[in-house]
Amino acid sequence: MPEMELDRSELLREEVAYTRLDCGLEVATMRKRGFAKKYAVLATRYGSCDTKFRIAGAPGAVSTPEGVAHFLEHKLFEEENGSIDDIFADLGAYSNAFTNYTMTGYLFSCVDNFWPAFDTLLDFVMRPHFTDENVEREKGIIEQEIRMNDDSPDWQGVNGLLKALYHAHPVRDEIAGTVDSVQRITKDMLYECYRTFYHPSNMTLFVVGDVSAGDVADRASALLDGRDFAPAPQVERIRPDEPSSVRVQRVEKSMAVSEPIVCFGYKDPNASSLASPPGQPLMRRIIGMEMLMHTLAGTSSALYNALYEEGLIDASFDWDYDCEHDYGFAMFEGRSNSPDRLVKRVTEGIASFLSAGVDPDEFERTRRRVIGSMLRSFDSLEFIAYNFLTYHFRNMRLIDSVDVARSIPPAEAQSVARELFDPDLLAVSVITPREPEGKE
Repeated sequence: MPEMELDRSELLREEVAYTRLDCGLEVATMRKRGFAKKYAVLATRYGSCDTKFRIAGAPGAVSTPEGVAHFLEHKLFEEENGSIDDIFADLGAYSNAFTNYTMTGYLFSCVDNFWPAFDTLLDFVMRPHFTDENVEREKGIIEQEIRMNDDSPDWQGVNGLLKALYHAHPVRDEIAGTVDSVQRITKDMLYECYRTFYHPSNMTLFVVGDVSAGDVADRASALLDGRDFAPAPQVERIRPDEPSSVRVQRVEKSMAVSEPIVCFGYKDPNASSLASPPGQPLMRRIIGMEMLMHTLAGTSSALYNALYEEGLIDASFDWDYDCEHDYGFAMFEGRSNSPDRLVKRVTEGIASFLSAGVDPDEFERTRRRVIGSMLRSFDSLEFIAYNFLTYHFRNMRLIDSVDVARSIPPAEAQSVARELFDPDLLAVSVITPREPEGKE
């Protein structure tokens, strides 16, 4: 059995066992005794932002079109004789995959036939099959997905905001790419990116459910350690220089909507400095901002209720804060018949909130609600499966989230908010109703 390291949370009474196989793959297991369902996720540190990179020893940098990471996700699910989904379905397992800005993941869940499904997961991800013909065929499928995104007002609102906030960083680009960029993807390009980013040493396998960590590691080792993997490449991910300013303060697009959709937010000026190297400082920033945003604009906040009573928002109003090692932003979004007035009221509310200071009692009430939600989340294998690697790939531990939430004082969260909510770093994206054809 490969040697194990254990991380444990006394508060949650949860434990994660880690090991690294001879082939380089990291394996992590969280055992949940008594749970019938099991999840397995195999993920690589490769996402839509990784469009330019340099391999040690190579003569120059490699630049790829937008959408290659997402295209790889699609193609790996296709076997020479059919779809991997059919194999999982025959085993009674649910399968899925996802690509985001920084990672690509493949997963399945099941009650029975865990080990055959487990073998299938590791086998198909580690055994690519690309041909000129099947790559060309896939382009049409992905183009349909892109056109669906183009027709989604909510999607376009968020994407418009990112394009307004960022000048050059690839977070502003569509994860699936564009119709033009997808047409430029080739079989050889897919193999090059696969060899670069799908080496086991750049990947992590995570299993959650009532299954032994030793059994998981032994099974993965038996499947993979005998394979002839090339030496792990040394990869430098190259990002363009990104100015601290926003690119434009407002963008607008007309679409088939019954009322305007507004998405507005702030570019985080200190995400890179605080998140590099990623780890505990980044985790404190993310969780601290979550608690502060709940306090500021959660459904029980004074601001939220005032906006609702004024008819400026409905139940669609929401917020988010996302921070990685080289980008970060806070965002508000929702439907509103008065988008400019909504933005004005929220920015005024933020200014008043920061001027008055965070109310310690209200922050503590928010802390208790957030921690309660976190504790309930650890009863959801789906939540754990989808979020463990998101934390792990940022050098953060999901099982530390409650302890971190308990330790953040109001002053720390307010300090981050004062940096983040800079009016000069605000951008607005509005989707307006399209005028009926023929109307003058």
